[in-house]
Amino acid sequence: MAVFVLLTVAAFVQALVVGAVLTRVARALGPRLGLMDAPTLARKTHAAPIPRSGGLALFAAFWGCLGLNLLLASSVVPHLGFLPESVRHLAGNIGMRGMQLGGIALGCLMIFVLGVVDDRWGLSPRVRLVVQILAVLPLVATGTTIQIFLPWWAGAALTVFWLVLLTNSFNFLDNMNGLSSGVAAIVAGVLALQSALAGEFYMMLLFGLLGGAAVGFWLHNFPRASVFLGDCGSTHLGFLLGALTVVSTYYKPGAASQLPVLMPLIVLGVPLFDTLSVLWIRWRAGRPLMEGDTNHFSHRLVALGMSRTEAVLVIYGVTLCVGLAAVVLRALDWRYGLVQTAMIVLLFVAIHWIERLSRRDRPPKANGRESG
Repeated sequence: MAVFVLLTVAAFVQALVVGAVLTRVARALGPRLGLMDAPTLARKTHAAPIPRSGGLALFAAFWGCLGLNLLLASSVVPHLGFLPESVRHLAGNIGMRGMQLGGIALGCLMIFVLGVVDDRWGLSPRVRLVVQILAVLPLVATGTTIQIFLPWWAGAALTVFWLVLLTNSFNFLDNMNGLSSGVAAIVAGVLALQSALAGEFYMMLLFGLLGGAAVGFWLHNFPRASVFLGDCGSTHLGFLLGALTVVSTYYKPGAASQLPVLMPLIVLGVPLFDTLSVLWIRWRAGRPLMEGDTNHFSHRLVALGMSRTEAVLVIYGVTLCVGLAAVVLRALDWRYGLVQTAMIVLLFVAIHWIERLSRRDRPPKANGRESG
């Protein structure tokens, strides 16, 4: 166990350093590629155009480090006799994950390219939705679907819904400096802990890489941003996290209850809460669902009197709290597990009611399409 924790920390640091360096490069490339975020909408707070090319660095950092590590694991690690047998065994079986990783990589590439095109030229919500659905098909074709207690066709349909929902949730969440990348890093850390407790050391390493890549960008984006993720970064983060939650294992026969299957839903509760609540507000106001505004979770906290930085830090705290509460589910039986789940739900209910007070005298503002 200890050696895999060290390897995960090493993977985190590796992706963090690479991500931080590549973010500087991506920031310089932004103006040349036409990937600039101009403060043309009322909800924009920066005074001058800022590159929205950080997603290029995050994508390259994660997949570049993963590719290098997979190459070393398959060709070098099995021959290093001084390493523990468990490490050499895991490295020797990496090839069995090839089809699965290939499907995820192809889907992520489609989402990334879609985001770059949208950042550069702009696309309609309908086109984005269609491509997002198509991006899930490589995963379905390689058997990477939600399978717990469901027939194949239902699992495939739920996988499409889950990945499209998370793809857009992280795009919606990318509305303040450090918010989307910071939440992604916390979620990756919690899921790495869950994987460690489940003995899924392969998934630990993947979440370590993802967390490191997210933090590498975050260093350039919080509290003051010199570069933004862009749609290519935020949507890729959501899609990748969703895909990795699909291939993780939460329930095993003999467990105290089946409630651990709710872990992904709870760990990712903050971006899902933000998305569903803001869509509800827009629907109640009779406005287009994909029209951007200042009614997101973070904006509502600012309306309560917080600064933007304080709002982001509070959301970090909520994300960590609900994530750790979800991890505990694996050790609880039905009775205590249901109490734990109810407490998490009540937390979001309490947040919702507190926020309602801040909206009574604040009419919704429409400021253009959702752009993260």
